[in-house]
Amino acid sequence: MHSVIIVEQELEQSVRGYAQILDTANGNTEVSQALLKYFNDAKTQITDKKALAEAVLASASTANLGQLPDKEFEPTYNLVLYILTQLVGPVETLLEQYPQILTNLVASNPTQQPSLRDRKSIKSTTILSLLNNVFNLLPEQSAKRVVVLNKILEVVAQSGLDFQLISGSIGDNLVSWLSAAGASEQDIKSTFWRFVSLDSASSLKTLQLIKTFTQEHTISAQELNQLIEFALESEVVDVSFLVNHNVAHAIKSHAASDDFVQLFDRYTNGELLVQSSLVSPQLIAKSQILALAKFFATSTQSIFQYKDIPAELASSSVELETLLINAIKSGVIEGKLNQLTETFYLTRANRFVLAGADNSQNWDNVQAALNEWKQSLHNINEIVNTTRENIVKDNQS
Repeated sequence: MHSVIIVEQELEQSVRGYAQILDTANGNTEVSQALLKYFNDAKTQITDKKALAEAVLASASTANLGQLPDKEFEPTYNLVLYILTQLVGPVETLLEQYPQILTNLVASNPTQQPSLRDRKSIKSTTILSLLNNVFNLLPEQSAKRVVVLNKILEVVAQSGLDFQLISGSIGDNLVSWLSAAGASEQDIKSTFWRFVSLDSASSLKTLQLIKTFTQEHTISAQELNQLIEFALESEVVDVSFLVNHNVAHAIKSHAASDDFVQLFDRYTNGELLVQSSLVSPQLIAKSQILALAKFFATSTQSIFQYKDIPAELASSSVELETLLINAIKSGVIEGKLNQLTETFYLTRANRFVLAGADNSQNWDNVQAALNEWKQSLHNINEIVNTTRENIVKDNQS
């Protein structure tokens, strides 16, 4: 019994300290009066734990906590969590019985971000930090982790925070966390695509996450359209790596009835697009780069005069050189330009090997390139010896 009294004395001090914080902010003693009445006169025992827990929860409203400055908000909320877990049980039990503890926290998130000079207003990053604490206090198998993850995504969406704040920490672990927490297949998919929608930059990292995710999960028509919109808005030019078997199956299932899916199929196959209601000038520019790469990839030669490259890709030498430079920058080809002789020396071009497509011609081109490389190796010793002899002769002369 003595140990119980000590614990409750410590709890009484925590409750008293918490009440004083809010009383100071409110300019009265209402919170202290509402909470401390649940302790006996000696302050060693709680007369009604459930009533005290509900009173603490009521005091931790958005109106009360929301008036605290940012530097006090986080430690005060953590104090509330500590008090409630002592009264109710582990965080998982707390969220089960009193889900409003999270609702109130998210409601405290500012609709407009304070300026950098504003040291008082609550910041969205503080809300995220607290949600992260709650998440980490939950067991890996807890279904409440799914709830907290969605609250985190809600805060990021509301606040317009930099996606990089959650890209690595959540993106790399999201699916495994959801699976461990026992989320349904539908919940896993909806949460993942909700996460993807927050990346307004359509970054390569998120594209790679999509690739990994769709390898393990089927994709609906709506999800396919979200993938396509995300991929086409990205600065990454060649997104054909997204077309795995699940995506290819979805494309095949919906291409006949969906112009947007048809467009993506044509784009990833390196077809030159023309402007329409679905095709922006930026997308046309990217399709020119892919069409150029496809032209190089299907050719058996490695040295090209400018006049050998299809005129539909560029109407002048200047435009062609710009296109070649952009293609090199995007990583779909490698090579060197000679502006004096108007020649391009190709060393590598991306090949369009897509799941579910007839790739026989691509493999034939690969085999031809390998045979050419193999043939060049046969003569390498002769070339080296001849070069060495010429150098010796030049030195002697």
